[in-house]
Amino acid sequence: MIDQNISPKAHLSFSEDGWILIYQGSPLCDYKATHEEVMRVAAKYRITLPPVTWNGDRMEWVRTDTIKEVAP
Repeated sequence: MIDQNISPKAHLSFSEDGWILIYQGSPLCDYKATHEEVMRVAAKYRITLPPVTWNGDRMEWVRTDTIKEVAP
């Protein structure tokens, strides 16, 4: 179970709008269509991301590796 009260400095968020990189509460890019695209933005800023992503549709944190697009 993921603690839903966490607030990482940087994290990914996804919803039906796409993927976005958030840093200290502000977006660092426009919505991207894929996880791969948003990870390029994270690499550009040299940001290390936590293993959780905000699911904006469900309004909860989820493990990033359980998201269908990302799962191995």
